[in-house]
Amino acid sequence: MILTCMGMAVGTGNIWRFPREVAAHGGGTFLIPWFIFLFLWSIPLLMVEFSIGKGTRHGPFGAFQHALGSKASWMGGFISICAMMIMCYYAVITGWTFRYVGYAVSGSLAGLNGEQTLGVFDALRGSSTAIVCHIAAVAVAILLVAKGARSIERVNKILIPTLIAILILGAIRSLTLDGASSGLAYLFHVEWHRLAEPGHWIAGLSQSAWSTGAGWGLMLSYSVYARDQDDPVTTPIATGLGNNFIEIMVGLMMFPAIFALVGPDFLADMMASRSQGGIAFQVAPILFSEMAGGQIIGLLFFLGLASAALTSLIAMMELSARFFQDFRLSRGTALSLTAGLCLVLGIPSALSDNMFDNQDFVWGVGLIVSGLFLALFVIHKGVNRFALEFLFRNRQSVPAWFPIAIGLIVVEALILMGWWLIAYPTYAIQCIWQWGLVVLTFFILRSRLVKISEDGA
Repeated sequence: MILTCMGMAVGTGNIWRFPREVAAHGGGTFLIPWFIFLFLWSIPLLMVEFSIGKGTRHGPFGAFQHALGSKASWMGGFISICAMMIMCYYAVITGWTFRYVGYAVSGSLAGLNGEQTLGVFDALRGSSTAIVCHIAAVAVAILLVAKGARSIERVNKILIPTLIAILILGAIRSLTLDGASSGLAYLFHVEWHRLAEPGHWIAGLSQSAWSTGAGWGLMLSYSVYARDQDDPVTTPIATGLGNNFIEIMVGLMMFPAIFALVGPDFLADMMASRSQGGIAFQVAPILFSEMAGGQIIGLLFFLGLASAALTSLIAMMELSARFFQDFRLSRGTALSLTAGLCLVLGIPSALSDNMFDNQDFVWGVGLIVSGLFLALFVIHKGVNRFALEFLFRNRQSVPAWFPIAIGLIVVEALILMGWWLIAYPTYAIQCIWQWGLVVLTFFILRSRLVKISEDGA
């Protein structure tokens, strides 16, 4: 189970999203909230998710309904929908990785400079090729879900460790480049006064949740199949620490290479252009060109990244299919609905940078709401009762830190969301109306959905 969950710790959240968030939020300034929220948000929530899944043997909607009653089922529904909306634009990212495998096979990335790699990524985003790659990603993922994903799991046993090894080697090579110290200084320099801005804290929490999987419901779904000996404490800790280790390796690989090979102006140009989300896609090929066997290393890197992205997409599709199956839909119908929604709702993000960025922002921040609902699950159940029934089954008492951690999650969510709403009302409105639509739909249909679910139980 630890190896399965560690697979969640390696993927596009680390390699694509993390460098973008670091660059957008001031380098080391971003790392402060990102690191703090690993321990005050992500790891405790992963423990809660693991415990709920293992204890109830239900997905998010069913777990809330059966453990807390029908009136709370809408919160489980929100968690599922949030993950499903991320799934739709995540398929677009997976499609990008497919295309870059093609580039690596053909050798077309070899020897390109910064301006040229930026142009390659710019040309891909919003193009017909991006649509084709999105369709391919959805088709491959849903086929593997339908047929069973054991083949991709076997491939991942080779490619994921290879990807981690390449990240470590890339970090070592990047740190030996002339001028790497400037990138290192950028990565770890903290502008303390900027920590008074709520956007950095929201971004740090959102990134931690996005990349660890805290609040997605994926850990909850995985742990439905957990064995009795699988520990709901050590597995989330290993997942969270592994996630942050990988992201630091990515940072050490990317930012020294940027400053050494293409200069700080290149970073500014990327963040001001359509390519701000593609730091890894643009910098990695340049770095690999500086390494012996760079074309082979680049191919293995993008194969590993595509495999990791596909594995995460499969997990999201499985969660989506199980959500639909809770309402007495057949497995085939649930998979067809999942594929159709992912395909149709993902196309706008494949075509429009603004739509892609909007969806990443809205549902990335939505993970904070999902985390709040999971904490409320524990509180409604009774913190001590939950801990002894689900989390610390072999103990006579609850560790003092656990009730504090759950209380802090609620406080963090409410303070950050309120602070953010006051400071950035325009951005907040983009989120609130989309979240509100989901919540309103569940409130209107709650009785019918619960009845269907209970009749099918």
